Amino acid sequence: MKFRLLIILTLLTIPSVGQDIEKIIFTSQQADEPPTKRGRPKYKIEFKRQLSGDLATSDYYENKKRKKLYKGLTIEKERLERVKIWQTTDKRIFTQSEIAVDVTTLKTGTNNHKLNFYIPTKFIVKVDSFQFCQNYKMTKTISTGGETITVTWVNDLGQKHEFIFDSNDIGEGKVNIKDYLFSYALLSDKIPSEIPYHDFFSQEKLTDILLYYQETVECEGYYYKEYTDRNSNLPPQDKRTRKGWDFVEYMRQRIIKE
Repeated sequence: MKFRLLIILTLLTIPSVGQDIEKIIFTSQQADEPPTKRGRPKYKIEFKRQLSGDLATSDYYENKKRKKLYKGLTIEKERLERVKIWQTTDKRIFTQSEIAVDVTTLKTGTNNHKLNFYIPTKFIVKVDSFQFCQNYKMTKTISTGGETITVTWVNDLGQKHEFIFDSNDIGEGKVNIKDYLFSYALLSDKIPSEIPYHDFFSQEKLTDILLYYQETVECEGYYYKEYTDRNSNLPPQDKRTRKGWDFVEYMRQRIIKE
């Protein structure tokens, strides 16, 4: 009985795959560090479905105070349909065209990232590879302050799905790149300048996230596992000690073969 009840509660709390998005809510709030008497204001903008199938809004909130936007904003139904397909198929690999970025833009931003190899001509984001590598990253930084961004989807059954992003995610190795790409596809250039951190889903931020992705998937741990999988005849002791392993040479040969 308990097991059956658990299944029912799970189905009620997780948005059904393939349901239409009826509402998207974006909130941003600065961390209250150092603490203030009233806390930091929370900003919110809410896009609601129109008869056309688009989501639109003409106002935003600072805490509970409603304010008028200088210009109304619309999330086109084409964006909604694209992300609905991604959600239905549990998309985990993204091409350049799907995330609307070109290699030239990425190469321009490489000065701020320590990449060991060139940006691939056919740039692809592989969510699973990134997640594997991010768990093995050795360099992490923790800082105070920053802000928290929350994106909430509400589907036509009233079910909610929440994506939470923190400005310190990159430093702490907690980036959920799939959630970011889904949210970016919906909200890029749709958050007005009246709201702090409106540029979180800008082209510049996307570039920064993708370069962090590229820097992360270069991690040695991921490719060493690939190397041992391809060389299953290696003695267990050699695997543990990494006898004969040359990361740079392996990557050079890997690039040549591809």
